[in-house]
Amino acid sequence: QKLRTFKFEPMVDMNMVHYSTDGWLLHNSSDEAKKQNDLQKLEAELTAKFQAELAAAAEKESAGESSEPPDDSKQLRNSFNYSDRAAQTFNSGSKERETMTEPPPTATREGSCSQYEIYDEYVQDQRRIKHEEEVQKAKTAKNKAGKAATQETPGPAVQEEQQNLFEGENVSRALQVLERTVNQNSFNDIAQDFKYWDDASDQFREGEGTLLPLWKFFTDKAKKKHITSICWNPEYLDMFAVSYGSYDFMKQGSGLVCIYSLKNPSHPEFTFQTDSGVMCCDFHKEKSNLLAVGLYDGTVMVYDIRNKSAAPIYRSTVKTGKHTDPVWQVFWAEDEAGKPQSFLSVSSDGRVTMWMLSKSMLEYQDVLELKIERDEPPAQGGAGGG
Repeated sequence: QKLRTFKFEPMVDMNMVHYSTDGWLLHNSSDEAKKQNDLQKLEAELTAKFQAELAAAAEKESAGESSEPPDDSKQLRNSFNYSDRAAQTFNSGSKERETMTEPPPTATREGSCSQYEIYDEYVQDQRRIKHEEEVQKAKTAKNKAGKAATQETPGPAVQEEQQNLFEGENVSRALQVLERTVNQNSFNDIAQDFKYWDDASDQFREGEGTLLPLWKFFTDKAKKKHITSICWNPEYLDMFAVSYGSYDFMKQGSGLVCIYSLKNPSHPEFTFQTDSGVMCCDFHKEKSNLLAVGLYDGTVMVYDIRNKSAAPIYRSTVKTGKHTDPVWQVFWAEDEAGKPQSFLSVSSDGRVTMWMLSKSMLEYQDVLELKIERDEPPAQGGAGGG
């Protein structure tokens, strides 16, 4: 109405399909119906042929004749449900294994038996029975006299047995391994730094390095003492010896030698007490269990760190020519064939002495002796002058 013109509108389909389906019937004259009829006829013929073969085979079996089963390869199958596929699998390889057991160990034992040996055995058996009866009677009388006192206070034999149990070599070895294991767990970070730590700033500082503190070795026995020397063991690279003395010569006291190990930083492995301060020490290059030390009073000693005793195996005395002044250095000499082991010592008395280890004592020989030359006053002229 607003345009005041004729407006053309196309025809609109008024039909709406809500459901549609195709039929399953075919016309007899159509091509699809002809194909389906041919397939049905072929299937019927093959089925009849197969049934005939089955009947013939059954008749032959009933007559006693052996025959092969009918071939059903020509029977038609639905291609959606049946399919033929060929496959080839790998054959597993064969293996042979042989075993042989060791024969059980055997031992041959021989012995003799005579009339007098049998008699001796009977006599010993009677003595043993009699001794056991006497011991049992003594125990019974002792229990009746004072059972409570016996239970509270163990006898000396029991105490000795318990002491031997805790002081045995196997127990001490097990405790040592346990202590080292605990210390390695406690100081694991330090051990890692010791092996793998590297300062990245070293590449920027040629000719310079960095000191990284690792372990701290300390013992209460070394309080108020000075460290006079350190010596590493040539065989056990984690072990070193430290000698303690005093450089305050007006206040001299006892000395100490401690053997430390990197495996146990908390406590020294061995300690040796001396009457005078220890000024130097040195391990033997081949027999690493021998340790030579020099003292402030001029004495030289040799320790064997394998011994349980803390006493030295060799010690110099006044009779065997000990130094009169402090010994400042000891050094093991190289072993020579046919000669005893020896070491050198240097003292401020001017002597360089070689000490030889004999069977029972130290034998010495002065290699060098230094003397102080003093200026002599000029000689006065005699009565005649000149």
